[in-house]
This record gives sequence, structure tokens and C-alpha cells, in this order.
Amino acid sequence: MYAYILRRLLLGLLIIWGVYTITFFAVNLAPGDPFTAKESAKVTEADLDRLRAKWGYDRSVIERYFLHTRKMFWADPDVLEYEGAGLSYEVRGGDDGNVVVGRVQEPPAVIVLKPTKESRLDEGAEEVRLTRGPDGTYESKPIRKGQYRFGAKKLSAAQAEVVVASQGVVVTYAAGQVSATVRLAAAPERVVLEPAQGATAPITLERSADGTYGPAPIARGRYVVAGGGVDLLVPAETLEAGGLTFDLGVSIVYNEPVTHYLWPKLLATMKLGFWALFFNYLIGIGLGVISAVRRNTRTDHGIMVGAFFLYSMPGFWLALMMQLVFAVHLGWLPIHGMGEGGFWESVRHYIMPVFVLGVAGAAGTARYQRSAVLEVFGADFVRTARAKGVPESRVIWRHVMRNSLLPIITLFGLSMPFLVSGAVITEQIFSWPGIGRAAIAAISGRDVFVVTAVTLLATVMVVIGNLIADILYAVADPRVRLR
Repeated sequence: MYAYILRRLLLGLLIIWGVYTITFFAVNLAPGDPFTAKESAKVTEADLDRLRAKWGYDRSVIERYFLHTRKMFWADPDVLEYEGAGLSYEVRGGDDGNVVVGRVQEPPAVIVLKPTKESRLDEGAEEVRLTRGPDGTYESKPIRKGQYRFGAKKLSAAQAEVVVASQGVVVTYAAGQVSATVRLAAAPERVVLEPAQGATAPITLERSADGTYGPAPIARGRYVVAGGGVDLLVPAETLEAGGLTFDLGVSIVYNEPVTHYLWPKLLATMKLGFWALFFNYLIGIGLGVISAVRRNTRTDHGIMVGAFFLYSMPGFWLALMMQLVFAVHLGWLPIHGMGEGGFWESVRHYIMPVFVLGVAGAAGTARYQRSAVLEVFGADFVRTARAKGVPESRVIWRHVMRNSLLPIITLFGLSMPFLVSGAVITEQIFSWPGIGRAAIAAISGRDVFVVTAVTLLATVMVVIGNLIADILYAVADPRVRLR
């Protein structure tokens, strides 16, 4: 069995790589690029070119494929980033220790102010995007009160005026408006990092022909630049120079690692998928057995009519009708979200999406289970058991059930990807913060790394689900041997 599992895993890796490759090229070879949608009267072609160069879209699709594949399995060196007075600094691991490099900051084409979760919920704060125009100035926009993330800095939109400098620009909040200006600074010929706490000697960075400063070795400790607002803290140990990893890239739309972006959404979808599958098989198998045991009776006909009714009903229509009845007219259940107010509040949020995905899906499971049980009822070993006087309940639970579960095991294996991909339409209708909604947003925004990551996770679940189904086959039927 172990050799069989190993062979299936190796085959599964080949399948995963093939699906990943096809998905990557399908998304990247589509007309346009992720930055085409950012075009506006205030965004120049030079700004778009800088964005394309930043995300590697100035290279061919073949180069991007191999670079992204390499990054998935090999980490780049750790980099500590600092900024101030229009200059940015990087400290990274070198052959003989840490190395510091400085460069003039290039103001971004678009500034994104992202509200914190608390500000979104409590104050209704929304994301604000400031676009730099051809003249180099940024537009001014109204902003709601709350806390916002701006790169590595935070901006508090409150009553008083607030000024935050980052990414080579100065962002100002005043009187409900947020604006930004380019932070102009003359590029000096050299930069001196003065020693502070823990550091013993100054470090001079000379400006090179390409506009960068350094590189120069840097020891542990704290360094400051006079009048620059720069505070570098270098750790005692040498920074990581790279190694094995599993990096799915960075979201182009949200500018954060894909794993960090998808992880909470994956958990939300898996919770919904787990309970939906649980009720699917619990109710479906139970109703299928009852219908088969009482075949050609009113109970059998009633279960099958109900199963056909639910099975033929479109899921999106059922979801909308449940919202209309139980949320709008009766007010018993919340209409969207997954709930964060406690156990019972979460249960109320789960009821409708779980019913749409699980209980309605149990109709198909019940039909499969009924057919499987009726087929086993006619087997020789069942007739032999009854001829020996074995009680009917024991015949059903010990002889019939074990053999009738084989088709359900196949369905279970095929249902495993559901734990990752979820039901996209249902998540949209119920505003469930799952990976299905993230996939739709990523496809709409051409966020290629999120699209490939979702496809990759779904493919992994397909491989795992089929392997689990094969193993369960051997457990349920002793005649099956995995070799």
C-alpha cells in the first residue's frame, strides 16, 4: 500500500504542476495586463511602465513563469527596508555579513490607503486611492474617519491635521480630505549613517553612477541619518540569504503576500465546506437508506419526490428565496457575513449557506445511496444472511451499508476540492468572505498570482481527495487491495 500511495503522490505532483502551468499561461496570455484597468486621464504611460517593471511585466511570459516557479520553492534573501528624506535603504544578507544599500525613492503612481478592520466595521471607512497625474501631483479626495494603513506607516483620520511621510511622498489629512505631495529632496553625493545605540562606527555611502548609494558592510546596532528621519535597526545575526520555501507570490491588487491574503479566506471557505459536506452526507445517506429499505412505499415516494425537487432547484434561486423569506420578511436570520459575535450568532449566519450547499446537495447523495442499497439487497451474501435468520437490522448495518458505501466514497473523493473552491455563487450571494469571492475578484482584476494560487489549492485537494477515496475503498471492501 505504501508503494501505491507514493506512486499516486508522485503522479499527483505531476498533475499539480501541469494544471499550474496551464493556468499561469492562460491568465498571462490573455489580452492586456493587470495594469490596463488602472489607466485614466491622470495616469501616464510612464507610470504604467513603472508598474509593469515592478511586477515583472516588462519580461516575456516565459521568463515570468520560470521566475515565479523558482520563487515558489526558493526564498530570496531577507531584506530590512527603511526610508526617510526621499531616500530608501535596504539591509540584506551578504557573503560576509549584512550589507546596506541606499537609493532615491521613486514616488508611486497610485497611493492606496487601506482602512483597518475595526475602522471598516465601526466607522464605515473605505479604501482611498490617490492617483498621480502627468504634472506629478496627486488628486485630493474625501476620507472617512478611522485608521488607515499607508505602506509601513499608519494614518489616523481624525479631527486634527495629520501628516505622514512614506514611499517618497507626504500624505496630509485635514478637514475630511486627504491629499499627497511628492517629497522633493536633492540627492546628496554621499550619505552618512551615524552610530547610535549598539553601533560603534559611522558608515559612509557614496553615490554611484546608477544613482544608488553603497553597497557597504554594516554591523549590528542602530543608525540614524541627521535630519533625515531615518532610524535603521540592524539585528545581531546575518540576515537570511535565501532557502527552500513555498511562496505563491504577491497580490498585484492588494500588494501583500498571497498566502497571507488567502489564508483567512481559505479558513472561512473550509469551515463552510466542512459543515455543508457533513450535512450533505449525514442527511443524504440516511434518507437514501430509509428510502431503499421502504422502497415502493409512501415514505420512499415522498423522499424521492423531495430529493428530485431540491436536486433540480438552482442553488442561486434557493439562496435568494431563503434570504427573502427568513432574512427580509421574517427577520430570523442575518442576510450576509459569517458572524463574529459569539457561538449562536455564528450559527445563525451558517444556517442558510449550509442549507443551500449541504442539505440541498444531500438530495443527489440520497438518490445515489438508494440505488446502491437496492443493488446490494439483491446480492447473494445478503440473501444468505437472511436465510440464516440474521436480524434485518444487522443485515442492513453490517452487510448492506458497508458495501453500499462504495459509490458514496467516490462522491466524497470528488467533493474534497469543495473544501477549497467552495461555492462561488453562494459565497457571493451571502457575502461570505471565502476563497470563492476572492477568486472572482482576482479574475476581474487580473490578479494572476491569486488566480494561480486558488487553482493550485483546488488541484491539490483533487489529488488528495482521490487518494483518500482509493484508501477508503480498500477499507470498505476487503476484496480491494492497493498494490
